[in-house]
Amino acid sequence: MKGWLQDMNRTDLTTVRHTINLNGTWHFQLTERSGERREGENAGTYIPPHRDDVLWNTIQVPGSWEEQGYGEAPEYTRIDTWTKIREYEGAAWYAQDIYIPSDPQNGHYVFRLKGVRWTSRLWFNGNEAGERDSLLTDQTWDVTPWVKPGEMNRVEIWVDNTMKLPLAGSHIHSLHTATAWGGITGGAYLERQPMQRVHTVRIEPDPANGKIAVRYTVINPAADSVAPLQLLINIQHPDGSWLKRECLDIDCTLNSSVEKGWVTGGCQIALDSENAIAMWSDENPLLYRAVVQLQAGEQKLDQVEQRFGMRSFASSGKQLVLNGTPVFLRGYVDCCIFPLTGYPVWDAQYYVEQFRIAKSYGFNHVRLHGWSPPEPFWEAADEEGMLVQAELPHWSRFFEQRDVSAPPEIRMYLTQELDRLLEALHCHPSFVLFSLGNELIGANGHPELNALISRARDTDPSRLYTDNTGFGHLPAQGRETDYFIQSFNWHPPLESVLAAVPDTTLDYHAVTRLASHPVIGHEHAQFTMYVRPQEREKYTGVLRPTWLEPVEESLTRKGMMAKLEQYQHATGIHLMRSLKEAMERVRRTPDAAGIQLLDIRDFPGQGHATTGFLDVFWEDKGITTPNEVKQFNAEVVILLSSRERTYYAGEPIEIEVRVSHFGKRVLKNASIHWRMVTVTDERMLAEGEWSCGDMPCGAVTSLGSIMVNSQAEGVVAFRVEAELRCDPVNDPLHSGNAEHSTVHSSHRLATVTIARNQWHGWSFPQMKMQNERHGEMKRIWNTVKELQPLLADSYHDAVDHVNGFRWLKENQHDLLIVKSLTSNVLDLLLNGGRVWLMPGATDLYDPVETKYLPVFWNYLMFATQPGATMGMYMEKETALLGAFPQDGASDWHWYHLVNGTPAICLDTMQGATPLIEVVDHFHRAKRLAYAFEARAGKGSILVSTFPFTDTALMKRPEAAFLFQEMLSYACGEQFHPESSVTAAELLGVFKLQPIQFTL
Repeated sequence: MKGWLQDMNRTDLTTVRHTINLNGTWHFQLTERSGERREGENAGTYIPPHRDDVLWNTIQVPGSWEEQGYGEAPEYTRIDTWTKIREYEGAAWYAQDIYIPSDPQNGHYVFRLKGVRWTSRLWFNGNEAGERDSLLTDQTWDVTPWVKPGEMNRVEIWVDNTMKLPLAGSHIHSLHTATAWGGITGGAYLERQPMQRVHTVRIEPDPANGKIAVRYTVINPAADSVAPLQLLINIQHPDGSWLKRECLDIDCTLNSSVEKGWVTGGCQIALDSENAIAMWSDENPLLYRAVVQLQAGEQKLDQVEQRFGMRSFASSGKQLVLNGTPVFLRGYVDCCIFPLTGYPVWDAQYYVEQFRIAKSYGFNHVRLHGWSPPEPFWEAADEEGMLVQAELPHWSRFFEQRDVSAPPEIRMYLTQELDRLLEALHCHPSFVLFSLGNELIGANGHPELNALISRARDTDPSRLYTDNTGFGHLPAQGRETDYFIQSFNWHPPLESVLAAVPDTTLDYHAVTRLASHPVIGHEHAQFTMYVRPQEREKYTGVLRPTWLEPVEESLTRKGMMAKLEQYQHATGIHLMRSLKEAMERVRRTPDAAGIQLLDIRDFPGQGHATTGFLDVFWEDKGITTPNEVKQFNAEVVILLSSRERTYYAGEPIEIEVRVSHFGKRVLKNASIHWRMVTVTDERMLAEGEWSCGDMPCGAVTSLGSIMVNSQAEGVVAFRVEAELRCDPVNDPLHSGNAEHSTVHSSHRLATVTIARNQWHGWSFPQMKMQNERHGEMKRIWNTVKELQPLLADSYHDAVDHVNGFRWLKENQHDLLIVKSLTSNVLDLLLNGGRVWLMPGATDLYDPVETKYLPVFWNYLMFATQPGATMGMYMEKETALLGAFPQDGASDWHWYHLVNGTPAICLDTMQGATPLIEVVDHFHRAKRLAYAFEARAGKGSILVSTFPFTDTALMKRPEAAFLFQEMLSYACGEQFHPESSVTAAELLGVFKLQPIQFTL
């Protein structure tokens, strides 16, 4: 055995095949200026223009037409997506004379185009070779009959980028994503292969038995006149050593079912070696190499190489299983977004860097939304260890009605594209999941999609398949699928407005319980933040972010550009806090198989969705860090569960600790270490630890509860931090948390920290108005009966009895509290009184509905969504809030105070000073607030819409305390507004309510 290993290491393994690179300058012209239209059977197509046509220009291959100055400036500018600086929809001609070296052995020639959208035709030395239309794979032609070795050969290519079929929603060519690009973006090549050659090789790993199955097809046109051939299969270990050589005799005199000279066969090869089988996984993406040689005696006729990974991917009940171990897919959606080119990039390093960024944030999975990328993507995914779901270029409505067939041309195209893609991707271990397209069906499945699933399984049973991504109801009816991708946002009985709430005991079991197969969360979260006009300067290619133009114009005219940085910061924090809870909620779901987050990047189209913590260029927005994201997005995640986030001072706090463990190994002698500290000064409030024993993989395990009392006095914003530690293992456990490599030494053996997480909470003192603030209460006139339980010693009377002149004359009250504006209240205010107005939505001319969670996806696409705002902004030091804890942005102790609360529109009241702002979505950009103050005449008015009149809400500690602090402000010396509004401005915002007179 050593002899042939040494021989392999000495042998020159360069291929006997040869590729002529045809990239460079080509003659070029658009068909609108040239070409002769055909008539009859081929009507509507063109024949190549004459080679001496003076209209020929030049173009570079690879590249798009738009990049090189072809096309016209668009007639319209889009506000819902980006716009190209040039665009052209139609066909174009490429022509070139190429020299093909002499070929005494008369090889087999394949012409290959990469990166063509959508249709192409080839003429070789004047002979039409046919039409190709794949969107996802290379377009190839057998040109052997027309090749003239040793001479110049004329090549003419017709490329048409018009929509061949009504599949415009697919992200491979949607205007909102990869755009309707035209050109040859991946290159042109002429491949010379031996006539006696290896046509196909398919390697099927069998890791459980330490073997691979090799399936091959050999072509030998001269089958009757040559000696028997041998097929040598050499396997190289990921460490570089050669493991195995298998020699098979090929009898090419046997006719196969295809044609004479084609032989198919296979063999099993055991990868027995001194080393253990090197498994490919998302954690350790180890790749073998197979070198397959076709020989006749000592003569090497052909050689092909193929990388492969030893991995298995299957389902077991409701879990996905990688190499026999349950795996949780921590995924994001790739929507085919290339902001510089407008088409998929053909650079492996680009994708390597992309995957390294994604993995630095804890992701191990990517869903390709209605497309499959070029070969360099798959090479990078194999090398970096990404688990990928590919899809057909398909987002249509043809399969929504179960009893209605799709058009035959659609069915044929999808079948052809399925076959082509499975053949192209069979060797990639990163390719584990496949969907037939995005959101295709109604409530139930479709027989024609089921037929495609069966076809795919028969072709390649090593992947898992689903009929579509996102649609269909569970329990599934009439669906042929290995797994489901369903929305955790809105699949019944869930609602998107409740995608994240303060209760951290909730999960998505209401959806997963309906399925018998693994369920992955579809396009999860979709929370958004404020627009970032500063990204405009990054668009140096063919695309311009024209959605920014109307947004910037609106913000500038409204004088809101000065607040841009503050809004970006506050809404970015809000996005991440919401996202953390939504993703932890999935991890709390014991039978969830994964998520596909939409998205870690912004989406340029459909109205511009600012969902990412990265921009479209894969660059950090500055709103989070990889280590922060990995706290809730790693193989191992600590989950802190409590029904409440707010407590009364001294109240018992119980927090259940769970761990979602989808690492590759059992955690030995695990233990939880926790502490509670104040947010403001990191003061220790409590700490503890306990042992958990060994922790199995692939489960959500409850480890016990933290039991502690909140601080007995005062207001406290606290943080609970938890660490999971265990014994070290021989090889590092990659939990996805790079910072979790801390080694701890104590009286027992050293331990390592596997995961960390943290959770915010707040405690507030009980209201004590009557005894401590008796004098202050006596100086308040309260007309709101719902508030009387909170203001027991205040003067209470109906608003109809308000007499502003008596108030001013007797000077018995410091503050009037009212729900509505009346003429009496206005009299009092303008003549020097203090008013706290608490209007409801019906008291406002332009109430803006809000919810705690930020805008879902974007307003332009989902304009009817409730509460289309993006969170709160306030100064960190706001006298109005007193000791109420806040950091300038939305957080969970605000949830019950603002969810469903109307915001006040201040667009017509520029003199008002907003104290607690509501950040409107940037398309509408209203100037909104939950609370503002102003001078009016000689008086002062404070307005707030917090639902303090909701008796149930006021039993919550945060609501009662906020009311108390705002009341103190309204009665105190700090309530002295600097800006002023007129009576007319007030009457333009608040409805004047009538006074009931008694005759």
